[in-house]
Amino acid sequence: MVDAAKNIRPANTAYQFEVFWKALSGDRSLQTHLLKVTSPTALPRIFKDAMSASMLVDIVKCVATFFREEMDLAIKYLENLTKVPRFDMLTLFLSPTEKADLLKVWDEVFCIEETPIECAEILDNLRSVCGLKK
Repeated sequence: MVDAAKNIRPANTAYQFEVFWKALSGDRSLQTHLLKVTSPTALPRIFKDAMSASMLVDIVKCVATFFREEMDLAIKYLENLTKVPRFDMLTLFLSPTEKADLLKVWDEVFCIEETPIECAEILDNLRSVCGLKK
């Protein structure tokens, strides 16, 4: 796993990211490493209008795995996901299952009591942007 993590490099395109992501499927820690070597601010440029709903859900789930340890970084990823072009259209057409998955992550991970109030306010706003009603 350590050797695999050394070979992970940031993607330049949505296609590259998806190929890397799928190659690492089944190992959330390596997917997390891929996400972390990719700057949060690069997400809108990388995905442009090529992000799929399943990729969005996978990335949010991955962000949830390191949320408690790196709350500020996790929020930066979530904020930048909302800046991906056509994000609003993507969330509008999430399947009921995808929406349920996101709601579950939001409720179980992002809405914990330990979340500082300033982060909770940002997350509440992001929840609305994602079209996830309480």
